[in-house]
Amino acid sequence: MVPLVALGMAGEPPQPVRLTVYGPAAATWASLQRIDQTLALAGAALVLLAVALCWLQVRVGLAPLRRLEALLATIRNPISAAQEGALVDVQAMLAAPTGRDLQPLQAELASLWEHNARVVARARAHASDLNHALKKPLALLSAQASSDAAVPAADVQRQVQAMAQVIDRCQARTFSDVLHMQAAMHPATAAQPVDVAQCVAEVVRMMERLHADQALEWALQVQDGTTPLWRGERTDLEEVLGNLLDNAGKWAASAVRIGLAMEEGDAAQPPQVVLQIEDDGPGMAPHHLQAAGQRGLRFDDSVQGSGLGLHIATQMVQAYGGELSLGKSALLKGLSVRVVLPGVQAAQRQRKA
Repeated sequence: MVPLVALGMAGEPPQPVRLTVYGPAAATWASLQRIDQTLALAGAALVLLAVALCWLQVRVGLAPLRRLEALLATIRNPISAAQEGALVDVQAMLAAPTGRDLQPLQAELASLWEHNARVVARARAHASDLNHALKKPLALLSAQASSDAAVPAADVQRQVQAMAQVIDRCQARTFSDVLHMQAAMHPATAAQPVDVAQCVAEVVRMMERLHADQALEWALQVQDGTTPLWRGERTDLEEVLGNLLDNAGKWAASAVRIGLAMEEGDAAQPPQVVLQIEDDGPGMAPHHLQAAGQRGLRFDDSVQGSGLGLHIATQMVQAYGGELSLGKSALLKGLSVRVVLPGVQAAQRQRKA
């Protein structure tokens, strides 16, 4: 259809004329149909391609989550996983790259795994320590009962009290572990800083009474101008000091020296509380120093004990991120025990004598 065209003779008004052109439309309609079909096929292909890419992206993106799911299933039921041949290396799985988005989740899972492993290891150690410590008084009672039908009441009472003390100490350590775990999960509820010098002085006074018959000289030297502070449960520090100082008092010939210092840190290294306990006893042979501290291990039965004190002290120091090392005292020629614990930054102040 075309617009009207005005035509006319000369001198006459133009007359409108309509011109209509006809032609075959089949070819035009065929071309339009082919265009529509091409557009429909292209649209369908694009939709399928988009769906496939989305599926592939989801599969690839969620692969680390599936690995973590398999890892958690393996940790939850390791026996079943081993039977199915699906046992994996937990540390390797937790160290595998997961991408920037999932890296925080992987780090938290790795931290949780390590924390739970430490808790389980300490629980097993507590149970083993309790078992080992109770065997000796029970064996003594059994031997007395086997040799004599009437066991003296005083002996029974003494062994019962020893077992009660062991159980109480084990319960205290278990409670301390719970508090330590809560403090790690909730730093705001962590224990208040402990004045290490004051705590050491109190334990030393108790040891003076405990080993009064040996007439030992107990000397405490605190680095001038510092206040050694440590954040943790005071009962744990007392447990460590009690075991170490009691061990020194048992073996010392005449003197025990306790040195206490605060090593200030910097941005890279936090402050440290350094405790040095030395005695003038026989000390340990070099090859014994490496094995000392193992559960129930004793090198000399001439002094009463269960062989657990040094092991317990080492465990508790390591639980707070510290270090305990043994050596020979350069001053007193006996055993030297060095304990390093994370300290708390405090203002310097002059200590009064």
